Amino acid sequence: MNVTAISSLKKFHLVTAASTNINSLAAVPTGFDGFSGWATVTCYLKVFDKASAPVLGTDVPAMTFMLPANVPQRIDFGVETCAMKNGLQIAVTLNPADNDTTVLAAANTSGVDVFYSPQSGV
Repeated sequence: MNVTAISSLKKFHLVTAASTNINSLAAVPTGFDGFSGWATVTCYLKVFDKASAPVLGTDVPAMTFMLPANVPQRIDFGVETCAMKNGLQIAVTLNPADNDTTVLAAANTSGVDVFYSPQSGV
């Protein structure tokens, strides 16, 4: 039996900039535990199952979550995490399409706290 230990829960905090806000959280198999987020304009958190930074417009997100304007969001997968086999990367874009590359305007502030558990010993 191959048992892989999960390291302690980690948190990544992002306040968006006038960009697509690509961030690499983990380059190893990782449990995506959930997130909380807010936005001043509706935008979309894209979650990628990749070990390297995503190429927006080419790579297809594993999940896309809407961050509605002025409505705080919280997603918690509970005891079961969402398994990302290759790694965990995120981006925030203005539109929901998988191939969207639209940057947020500087005045369109949003933020997310992403909770995840990278596997140890891999």
